[in-house]
Amino acid sequence: MEIKCPKCSSRFNLPDQFAKPGVKLRCTVCKNVFAFVPEKKEAEPLPDLPVKSKRPLLKLALVLLLLLTGAACGFWYFTSRGPGENIRTEQEIAKNVELLTMRNVRQYYVDNEKVGKVFVIEGKVVNEFPHPMELMTVEAAIYDREQKPLVTKKQLCGVQLSLFQLQVLSEGEMESFLNNKIEILTNNTNVAHGGEVPFMVLFYSPPEGVAEFGVRIMDARDASQGAKKE
Repeated sequence: MEIKCPKCSSRFNLPDQFAKPGVKLRCTVCKNVFAFVPEKKEAEPLPDLPVKSKRPLLKLALVLLLLLTGAACGFWYFTSRGPGENIRTEQEIAKNVELLTMRNVRQYYVDNEKVGKVFVIEGKVVNEFPHPMELMTVEAAIYDREQKPLVTKKQLCGVQLSLFQLQVLSEGEMESFLNNKIEILTNNTNVAHGGEVPFMVLFYSPPEGVAEFGVRIMDARDASQGAKKE
């Protein structure tokens, strides 16, 4: 049932089970407390209630807010993903990366004035599929002399930092740049056949004994499938 605050005229939906004559309501906009009157009669403002009497309404408002927030999050989660995209098998992922290749892959150290030594791995992912791909993700690892992984890290492609940024930015600032959604969506969506996407993975204060590194393409999406679903 729709109700209107008699003080600021804000309108709200009140569940039917709470639409009882005389029930006290608080406007979430102007905080006015008023009594509910059926048939959309003008509600008369009531004086402020003592603190103890406000708690049931506050709890009710919090419960309703949590329910609405959960429903909204669930709606976004399921509507923002195409049918069947919430569960992807290893075979499907492998199929989506089998024609992706890498070029210009290299590693080097940079002395950063805030975090010390940074181990950098960078390169480009190339789309060899006949259709556009997107959201390419790589996983990089550094190994010791016995080829045991010391550290592994996943990274969405699309962003690389300049040498100057690598030297002066803090760890948080560098990670913020590498995971900038606007840059990633600009460079890592609808990548046509033959197109390439840059990537960079950073290891801060790498452990002693790094002997080699490795990079592999972990995941990608078929952009043409998303277009068909729309």
